[in-house]
Amino acid sequence: MVEVMVDLTEYERRGDFDAPFELTRKHERVQKESERIREAVRCDVGPLTWEAYIAGEPCPGCGLPYRDEKPWEFKGTMYFTEEERIRYDAEEVRFRKVHGDCHAMRHSVSGSLTMHCGKCCPSPPLSPRQIENLGRILGAPKQPHELMRWRLRLYCGHVVEKQSHYTHKTLHSAFTGSTSCPECGLDPATIVDGEAIGLVEEPPGVAKRVPAKSPRRPTAARKPTRAELEAKVRELEAEIERLRGS
Repeated sequence: MVEVMVDLTEYERRGDFDAPFELTRKHERVQKESERIREAVRCDVGPLTWEAYIAGEPCPGCGLPYRDEKPWEFKGTMYFTEEERIRYDAEEVRFRKVHGDCHAMRHSVSGSLTMHCGKCCPSPPLSPRQIENLGRILGAPKQPHELMRWRLRLYCGHVVEKQSHYTHKTLHSAFTGSTSCPECGLDPATIVDGEAIGLVEEPPGVAKRVPAKSPRRPTAARKPTRAELEAKVRELEAEIERLRGS
């Protein structure tokens, strides 16, 4: 069992939720960059199954093979032989001719020269062993007391709540600086303001610590004023509406 004790002052706090919402040029620049990166790796073509891949079926996006019949050894261009240089340059020309306007990343399989477009061609499927290793690395599903709740204001203006593992103490490590908006569907949405607000649940067996107070002489309880009571009622009504909405 993992004992989780957190101090919210150790977590990044960005912006001011009480201030008027206003986008800056920096926010717009970061949003455009996030959209560019997302678009560069977005592929609407479904990948092959592992069985189809090992059977030698070609890429469902471009129709070319993932694994070339003629093997290719990846090494620095300065070490190419004349024949290797001709093959490499011909593949570069082919790729730019077909995918020069895609503005996407490229990928290929080890031992093969044929390059595939990140926008048009799905990546090769993971092997069963790779999936098993990833599952081992990611570990068991995280427990509620290991998840930190974050309050985020996004590029679209919506204020939402997201969760991340409590060990991520910056917005970049928790959400890579952007996330998707559950309100309007904007994806990616740059995080404009953010703050950690507490664990999803208290760790099991950990009682809330109440700081010790120095002894004081007992004083008579002060009767709240009418204005204070009305303010408390408004606060409770707002909390009820928030709970209904969630």
